[in-house]
Amino acid sequence: MNPKLDSLERTVLELGSELFRVKHRMDEVDRSNGRFKQALISLKKLLDEKGIVSADDFEEIVALDSLLESQSSHNSELLSVLSDDLKKVVN
Repeated sequence: MNPKLDSLERTVLELGSELFRVKHRMDEVDRSNGRFKQALISLKKLLDEKGIVSADDFEEIVALDSLLESQSSHNSELLSVLSDDLKKVVN
């Protein structure tokens, strides 16, 4: 057989194996995410039942945290771009 064809066949087999491992890992992540989500739902319900934090307040806290994380991510990207531009100006 042609050596290039053999190499291509090995590469395709390795890619298939790696894809299988990634799929298996993603299934594990999905299961873990499901357990984590269920724990947070139970926590929200418990806090609401005990009168510590209402379910609406809990949802607002989560939304605020998400917004702050998004803002932080955008700020990091902006700082990175500005830093790159500053390096170009200095050099």
